[in-house]
Amino acid sequence: MGIVDVVVLIAIGVALTFTGGLLFTNALEYMGGRSRIGESFIGAIISPIFTSMPELIIFAVALYLYGGESGQDIGIGTVMGEPFMISTIVFPFLFLFVTIGRLMGIRDDTVLEVNKELIIPYLLFTALYPTILLPALISNVTVKYTVALLLILTYLIYIKLMYSHQGLVIEDYEEPYLSFIIGLSRRKYALAITQAALALVILIIGSRLMVYAINEASSLLSIDALSLTIIIVPLATVLPESITAVIWVLKNRDTMAVAALVGEKVLYSTIYPALGLLLTHWRLTLGALVSVIVVEVISMVVIYHIVRRRLTPDVAVLGLMGYVAYIILVFHLA
Repeated sequence: MGIVDVVVLIAIGVALTFTGGLLFTNALEYMGGRSRIGESFIGAIISPIFTSMPELIIFAVALYLYGGESGQDIGIGTVMGEPFMISTIVFPFLFLFVTIGRLMGIRDDTVLEVNKELIIPYLLFTALYPTILLPALISNVTVKYTVALLLILTYLIYIKLMYSHQGLVIEDYEEPYLSFIIGLSRRKYALAITQAALALVILIIGSRLMVYAINEASSLLSIDALSLTIIIVPLATVLPESITAVIWVLKNRDTMAVAALVGEKVLYSTIYPALGLLLTHWRLTLGALVSVIVVEVISMVVIYHIVRRRLTPDVAVLGLMGYVAYIILVFHLA
């Protein structure tokens, strides 16, 4: 494969992820508007359940097809890497498009204006995320099962809380894009569900295509594949929710954009640690511990901003600093 082929693959991957993101956000907005569901609930509950499916599949495949220590490491890496990437590198990515939107005249400023309801998922995530370390610390089977059950119940209570504080209802939603292509005037709600599922598949294909192209580029350019993988490849797992957040930012739906990111993180502080307790023998490393500390610090700063209902670019700067510092640590420990 030549460099031109790599560039073409990356371009196709980018096109697919943005197309999937447009279809996905449009479908969720339509379903939310028709069902009279608030922005916060759509972003924090519905969107993450869809976009976390690729990671859940990777987690299950790693455990049951690969098995052994290596399979468990892949599963653990998937669970711990996602909140870290969302807390660090995704915010600079998001604010980059906030700036682009401002320059294009789509947005009025470079600040994310969010609803106060987002304090619920952020407080919950910040309080519970350290439980990601529990599978490595608890050996008693009865205690493991009890803690896992409590984490799952916590997520169910969180869903109820977000439903009770779901925010403003979307009034200016568009028809599902597929209805214009197919020409259907009825059953648009079912079509929106189909569109969301199709969009998720497109997002997964596009993100995986970019990862494959990046790995090929590492060989062609004689760049250390491991180094490139550590720095770039984890971004692929957060592309679906990142792209949907970017599109919502460009549509001035800031609450939905930020909710989509934190909603994913709540899953990784409740459901996934519960699965880890039930299914794996977690290994606690210094790198894992540091990643949790970085995520916690950034989350507390974000909480401060949400209380003020304004996320400013310093969140992006802090996230980038945390990402770079962690990469330096990883290479230092290697």
